[in-house]
Amino acid sequence: MRIQVECVACFVRQGLETVARASSDAEVCWQAVRRVCAIAGETASDITPPELAERVYDAVAAVTGISDPFIEEKHRANEIAMGLRTHFESILADAQDPLLAAIKFSIAGNSMELGIVTEYGDVGALAEAMLAAPLGIDDYEAFRHRLSQARHVVMIGDNNGEVVFDRLLIEQMKKVRGCRYTYVVRGRPVINDVTAKDAHAVGIDLVADVADTGSGMPGLVLSACSPEARRLFATADLVVSKGQGNYEALSEAPRDVFFLLMVKCQVVSRDLRAPVGVAVVKHHEPL
Repeated sequence: MRIQVECVACFVRQGLETVARASSDAEVCWQAVRRVCAIAGETASDITPPELAERVYDAVAAVTGISDPFIEEKHRANEIAMGLRTHFESILADAQDPLLAAIKFSIAGNSMELGIVTEYGDVGALAEAMLAAPLGIDDYEAFRHRLSQARHVVMIGDNNGEVVFDRLLIEQMKKVRGCRYTYVVRGRPVINDVTAKDAHAVGIDLVADVADTGSGMPGLVLSACSPEARRLFATADLVVSKGQGNYEALSEAPRDVFFLLMVKCQVVSRDLRAPVGVAVVKHHEPL
């Protein structure tokens, strides 16, 4: 997905909010603001939103000296999600279709993103509301069919907190198809996105191999990925992409991908032709 004018304004806002998290020194904040605004002014129209995001967040880190300003929020997100895990497991145990329920819980976890919002909402209430609601885009049956035939599933993770519900989803997927699973994370900290350290902290490695993109972009941009990440993406029987950032990076991917996300902004809403706030299971097939 190509970047839109609204995306540039959004990333300037995110940069300013991140500066405030990282430093209270007025001069440092001004330096960072000037750097972010300069980057925004030089933005090309043919890049993806995650590519601009990396430049903005790297600029803030370079000026403030803080490479992971969201570290406390990441820990809190996982604590919130872990606190809901047992409750969600009991719902899955009684669900008519546990895989579909786990998908909806995993998508509800996608709300725990601090790029679009500044505070975590009530993810438990959101998950139960999504459980009762239809999908905004519903390619679930195609997803389940592909899963039933897969030998290697690659899931591309997005945020902390959400990663806990991704583990629940992988556990349900393995009940349908007991094959190899790989969970792909960011190569280094960016916003509150999940890294290998974060994934191991919530036990993803107990249900899947863990690999990283080799990149600090908040989305799997193939041209910026390590050779291993590109190989995993190309050779998997089923690729499951979580979240908006990965959708923005892979919406024009050269292979088929199943996107699982919550629509959180008007730009993605227009691109998907789905309302803001809905849960989406979208099968992308290249032309």
